[in-house]
Amino acid sequence: MHANALSGVTVLDLSTMMAGPFGAMMLADLGAEVIKVETLEGDGTRTFQPHFKDGDSLYFHSLNKNKKSIAIDLKSQKGIALFYDLVAKADVVWDNFRAGVKEKLKIDYDNVVKHNPKIISCSITAFGTANPYDDDQPSFDLCVQALSGVLDMTGEPDRPPVKMGVPMGDLGSGWYGVVGVLAALFNRERTGKGQKVDIAMLDGLVSLHTYEAAYYLNSGTVPTRIGTAHRSVVPYQIFPTKNIYIAIVGTLDKFWASICSVLGMPEWAADERFKTLAGRFKNRELVVSMMSEKLVQRDCEEWVAAFRKVKVPCGPVNPMDKALNEPLLTARNMVVAVERGGETIKLLGNPVKMSGNTEVYKAPPRLGENTDEVLSRMAGLAAETIATLRQESVIK
Repeated sequence: MHANALSGVTVLDLSTMMAGPFGAMMLADLGAEVIKVETLEGDGTRTFQPHFKDGDSLYFHSLNKNKKSIAIDLKSQKGIALFYDLVAKADVVWDNFRAGVKEKLKIDYDNVVKHNPKIISCSITAFGTANPYDDDQPSFDLCVQALSGVLDMTGEPDRPPVKMGVPMGDLGSGWYGVVGVLAALFNRERTGKGQKVDIAMLDGLVSLHTYEAAYYLNSGTVPTRIGTAHRSVVPYQIFPTKNIYIAIVGTLDKFWASICSVLGMPEWAADERFKTLAGRFKNRELVVSMMSEKLVQRDCEEWVAAFRKVKVPCGPVNPMDKALNEPLLTARNMVVAVERGGETIKLLGNPVKMSGNTEVYKAPPRLGENTDEVLSRMAGLAAETIATLRQESVIK
């Protein structure tokens, strides 16, 4: 079998919900053996409403493809001993327990490193391991969006804040966890040493403020809600057309000239008020008003075709049904199908395309589907021992 980028890397994935499973799935998509270590009851997202395939929720399926599953009672003495046996053969321990939980379970870095000095332990928490809040304070994506300032600046002017369409507090921390693990693996190749990777959802989301934070930190200006518009670039927003909305971006003056040509108003490009980005920024309301008056006269599809002919960045505001049927995504294998229990499950593909990787997609595992195989191969347990542990409710 062709070796992918992370082939040979074994990850013990203790995570649940969104942030941890998403990041661990990225590692699996790149070729790592990701073993989802679940409680005997299983990841709670297996029961999330309202859609199910082969007994598990589509929420769970969306975050756990290409993984294996074992079920161990980590609160039992025999269960934690089994886990340590797996740690001895693993490369990464990955979790998103709230701060303090992994220490109580004795699966934190200080404990697992005793069983494998080369182990890399990545923990994703809401606020990090060193913070002024109560260690047991639970939090979720929406809370982090609120605390980070992202929620306050998202939405239309003079209307309440709006949650981001995708949970970037969760997803961003998953990405950063992957970056940390990859860096730690590379460092281990040079030094032979593992380390702890500490990811805070709040840190990750705040880091995405980039220029917005720089503007505030250096000018004292607090960003307000501006809808889909851009703080510094005009035009850069969605506009209504005759049927649906269209997104148009004119970051460069050459784009602006092309926009004016397509709108049938080439004189706008030569107008001193609009010919430069600085001028358009100063006259934002007028630019938006003039463009809006023209754009509502034709269907979005007509405008998109015309703008694309002259290389103006644009796109229709697609609902999900149109977005996931975009030829751009189909061509890059971003919608894939796997089979489980006689049912076809459609999921998203791996966005990281590498010339040395072969894309492989396996169905998300059933609870404990790989318990016997993993304990036999990694812990060296005989079938009889595994059966006894199952009878004792140590494993499932």
